[in-house]
Amino acid sequence: VNAPRRLLALLTAINLLNYLDRYVVAAVLEPLGRDLHLSDAQLGRLPLVFVVVYMLSAPVFGVLADRFHRPRLVAIGVGLGSLATAGASLVHSYPALLVTRSLVGVGEAAYASLGPAILADCFAEDERAAKFTWFYLAIPVGSAFGYGLGGLVAQHWGWRAAFLVAGLPGLLFAGRMAFLPDPVRGAFDSSPDPTGSSWP
Repeated sequence: VNAPRRLLALLTAINLLNYLDRYVVAAVLEPLGRDLHLSDAQLGRLPLVFVVVYMLSAPVFGVLADRFHRPRLVAIGVGLGSLATAGASLVHSYPALLVTRSLVGVGEAAYASLGPAILADCFAEDERAAKFTWFYLAIPVGSAFGYGLGGLVAQHWGWRAAFLVAGLPGLLFAGRMAFLPDPVRGAFDSSPDPTGSSWP
């Protein structure tokens, strides 16, 4: 398989897994809250810290992408987010849980901000719509897996095991991502319109 297809497959897998990581917490809220003695308000803040950190981290990765190897930046973010998801299986306090869930936002910011740009540099413009379909299809599929797999694992082995199952595979993907080449930027973009006309 050539490098562009490897990048597409890997970024799609990471997208799927990160949405699984994001939504596994929803599948285990009841046993997690009961075990850690959390109120509904405390549980409701878990998505908030994720979104805030995601929002603050995405521009940082965007700036870094102009200076550094983009697949390695994705690997760093995904590795950190995966460790945070797996680390949630070890928490015994609410502040520790907030930290782990916020760091998941760093992982998603890395691949969500850089992944589409990397893919755009891998394929010609007339191929991109089809390729991006696979990348974005991972969002609903990963979300569904997060609910389904998280609930199933929690039912049989507890909510801590659900975080382990969701988090550990991401470390493998991050390791693989770090060694893939960074595509030439803008290699497949069309040349500017020589007439200088603008839309509309």
